Amino acid sequence: MMTTSADTARPRLGAGVIVLLVFISIANVLGLVIGIGAWEDEATHGGDLEDVTMQAAVATTLLSVVALVGIGGAWARRKWGPRTYLGAQAVGFLFALALGAVSLLSFVPLLLAGLLWRFAERDW
Repeated sequence: MMTTSADTARPRLGAGVIVLLVFISIANVLGLVIGIGAWEDEATHGGDLEDVTMQAAVATTLLSVVALVGIGGAWARRKWGPRTYLGAQAVGFLFALALGAVSLLSFVPLLLAGLLWRFAERDW
């Protein structure tokens, strides 16, 4: 008799991974809300839709959506979830680097994504 993926139990999440996932879930939902707010504010009050601020708001919003998809995959313990999240954070860091907006805090999302990826590669 063949076993399917539905028959095999998924590995349990450790307490540290759960805390990490809750933290990055909340942070990315807030990032999405801020991005949508900035997008709406720039579209209604800025007037210039080709402005760098508008492009940054759109990029932030889209990357937050991709990051949340990756977080959802991580919650479901899929290998692609943390990889997607890490990719979204890396692209966001590259955007910040291109805009000259890199600070010490710019490395935090990348570090958290790297930790999640490391836990996933080791345990899942």
